[in-house]
Amino acid sequence: MILKVGKGNTLLVDGPARVHLLSGTASVLGALAKTGDSLIVRKGKRMPFEAIGNSSVELTLGDPASYVEMDGSSIPSSWREAVKEILSGRKHRVVLVIGGVDCGKTSFCTYLANSALNMKHRVALIDGDLGQSDIGSPGTTSLSSIREPIIDPFRLSPERLVFVGVTSPTGMVGAVLDALRTLKGEALNAAADLVIINTDGWVEGDGATSYKALLVDAVAPDAVVAIQGETRELVPILDALAGSEVLVVDSPGDVKKRDRETRKLLRESAYKKHLRGAKIRSFSSSWVEIEGDLRLDSEKEIDNDENKSSGESAGFPQGEMEGLLIALEDAHGKVLGIGTIHSLDRMRGAIRICTPVEGVVSKIRLGRIRLDREGNEIGSIV
Repeated sequence: MILKVGKGNTLLVDGPARVHLLSGTASVLGALAKTGDSLIVRKGKRMPFEAIGNSSVELTLGDPASYVEMDGSSIPSSWREAVKEILSGRKHRVVLVIGGVDCGKTSFCTYLANSALNMKHRVALIDGDLGQSDIGSPGTTSLSSIREPIIDPFRLSPERLVFVGVTSPTGMVGAVLDALRTLKGEALNAAADLVIINTDGWVEGDGATSYKALLVDAVAPDAVVAIQGETRELVPILDALAGSEVLVVDSPGDVKKRDRETRKLLRESAYKKHLRGAKIRSFSSSWVEIEGDLRLDSEKEIDNDENKSSGESAGFPQGEMEGLLIALEDAHGKVLGIGTIHSLDRMRGAIRICTPVEGVVSKIRLGRIRLDREGNEIGSIV
């Protein structure tokens, strides 16, 4: 269908959809779209197309895509003010963005990144959301340098991954803090003018307040951007961050709220992205270190009839290991990519991994997430 969008108005598109700009120009979270450009909106995502001048678009909608035109801009004035403050000088080099689930954190990070790129700054984006990862696979934290304006961080490739192996920081706070500290250091060492750190949506309860305070201490940002909804759910966290520079901004009224199934679908699309082109590789435990609760040596059998009859060894049962998300690392501890356990050969002390990684592997690190052969979540190991 062909739509005309008046100057200054915004077309909000829920994917899956394709937006082809037939005439005029539009701003998409600070990225310029010109006549002839075609942009894809993923299923489960909402994208704002703000017409800079009178524009016309060809809109192709999939199921269950939709659209609506709104008067004016979808960018809250508080976002514009915060971005202006952050980019007004060199004192804000590291910015941490916090907020609840579906409050607009990724959109704000994208808008801030594009605004900085438009000013010729070198920008690095760190994705610290284990469950709703955009840059890396779920279960990882990731870093990407952004060289040109973007509309969806999902299109970025990670330059560095740190594997945590779960989709929530609960019980893994120390590992997440270490990961984000490491990625921040690498971004600064790469001479980024602005490092943006996106975070998860865990903000309610004493555990969340403690975690966010520890996170601020760990990464020592120059500014924290707190996206506050109408329920004022961030008040306990803001009280805990009283000694830090905090810019409180509004959550957009038109932000897309996703149900549990949609969030799962988005995780699965990210798994599949990072498992694309996977092949089966076999690794012997005699030359690859395996870190996690797994034993491949058949001599260490559990002394009971049930396990002896099934041939299981100590560690998780064979059935629970299949499909387990893992990371493959080189000799320097750098994550080369992810994979899943295809099968175990305990008689030979070998593990078969389904992975797109082709380089020399020195370590296999086990996670807790289980996927089926198509990359869909089927559970986790507690």
